[in-house]
Amino acid sequence: MDLRVSVIGSGRWGKNLVSKFHSLGVLHLVYGHRNRDMLRQQCNARFSEDIDRIIKESDAVVVAAPPAAHYELSRKVLEAGRDLFVEKPVTLSVDDAITLARLADERERVMLVGHILCYGPGFDALSSLPGEPIGGEACFLKTSTPEKLLNAYWNFGVHMIALGAALGVPAGRMRVKADDKADVNRRTFTLRTRESSGREHELTWDFLDPKNQTDILMMECQHFLDCIRSRERPRTDGWHAVEVMKRLVDISPDYRKEG
Repeated sequence: MDLRVSVIGSGRWGKNLVSKFHSLGVLHLVYGHRNRDMLRQQCNARFSEDIDRIIKESDAVVVAAPPAAHYELSRKVLEAGRDLFVEKPVTLSVDDAITLARLADERERVMLVGHILCYGPGFDALSSLPGEPIGGEACFLKTSTPEKLLNAYWNFGVHMIALGAALGVPAGRMRVKADDKADVNRRTFTLRTRESSGREHELTWDFLDPKNQTDILMMECQHFLDCIRSRERPRTDGWHAVEVMKRLVDISPDYRKEG
């Protein structure tokens, strides 16, 4: 095992990250109180209650804790000189996100933020459109209450905002909306581009279409390992996350809401 990657958080999403890094042959230690028996059985996971030990013994650390803990844990990882994979949202404030992005640059650490839709065939297909991006629109089924709609923006909309930013869609030309007329669940992203000749192109990617299904989490985790080995900047680095946070503040009336 050439790398030691540890995961802080073993809950609903953290357990998936533990599984992926185990499959990639780099899992070292896990911190968390949920799904322990399952992860020990399926991933031979070794748990530790000592976060300082976990960071010290690892080459890279994955932070999949509750969002309110992201900033302090991520800062601790970077200050210790370790590479960082932190799940979205990177922090709960734009200022804290900027602090982490600067710290990663100062310490020359790889910092990847878990904006998962920026990996896989959807991103590849959309980014292959010729010309410059001039607009983007994300669409999903309208939920039944304002509370659920806000949670949908926070849980799903943030991924679409991240995708638009990674594709180069100008901030003022990105829309995230619920579809009043949809009677089935929807997760689509439409990108519009324009060539210098004036010719325009448009492509819609449906993330729920069965033929588009693939293990994009594995692709994201592999990208993180590739960046650690090559010392290249991840597609969704700290500064990308800062841009996403700024756009999220503009779209959502309460961007601190946890879904």
